[in-house]
Amino acid sequence: MGNSDTKLQFRQAIIDITSKSSPIDAKDNQFWDQFWSDSITSVNDVFALIPSKEIRSLKDDHPANLATLVYKAIERLVRSTDSLCNSHSQQITVLNATRILTRVIPYIFEDPDWKGFFWSSLSGGSDPDIPLALSLITSVCDLLFCGFHGLSVGEPANTRWTS
Repeated sequence: MGNSDTKLQFRQAIIDITSKSSPIDAKDNQFWDQFWSDSITSVNDVFALIPSKEIRSLKDDHPANLATLVYKAIERLVRSTDSLCNSHSQQITVLNATRILTRVIPYIFEDPDWKGFFWSSLSGGSDPDIPLALSLITSVCDLLFCGFHGLSVGEPANTRWTS
């Protein structure tokens, strides 16, 4: 399957969450896994394939799908930190979840009705009392220490700091 085909599938998934009249089930992993696949290779892809108009439409007309998208992205980050994010597929998942969150979170903060969203808990998490915001911040901080994400790997110590 070509890269353009998988980008079209990603784009179709965006259209699905912005146009379906009923919320998409959070347990439908086959649907949600489309967002973390290796079809998206840069943040530019995410910005091109998820236009601002559709994010606002999603927020206003299908808030349950937007909430689920954010929940699922944060859930993926948390899961990846639990397993030390040591495989290439987990690294792609982390990058794409981060790219999607980077794209949609500013639109969430535009609306005062969403003010308390990040203080709700991660559904299905091990501790239902932990707010979504804390899960996100903790996982992002943990990911700073993953070799692919925050630390330079395989770079000789003498070349890191040059004057």
